[in-house]
Amino acid sequence: MSAPSFPRKGEVWYIKIPNQPFDPHQPRTAIVVSRDSRNEHAEDVIAVPTSSSATGYQDVHVVIPAKEGGLPKQSVAKCDQVTTIHKSLLAKGPLGDRIDQDLMWKIHHAIRRALGETKVT
Repeated sequence: MSAPSFPRKGEVWYIKIPNQPFDPHQPRTAIVVSRDSRNEHAEDVIAVPTSSSATGYQDVHVVIPAKEGGLPKQSVAKCDQVTTIHKSLLAKGPLGDRIDQDLMWKIHHAIRRALGETKVT
């Protein structure tokens, strides 16, 4: 069975972030958070960028262990920076298997907290 020809939810991809031409970390890794049916048919995907260090609001960052999703080292999913990326800005991926489902739930909850939901645990 061949792999889908579109990014799937929970996959880690290198992305080029628009309007950041001088960012020394381009392209950077990001986790696809939009659902597969949307990813298959839309021209873009919804993603959360990752970083090697947490900054800002810690309750909206999720630690991703090294090797998870193919990430080379421990990273932080910056769920307060959720963004929509045109598929043409996907540079390389997926880096590995999909992120573990429990971690994806933590990412979803952190996105909801970033949007102002107060009843997310």
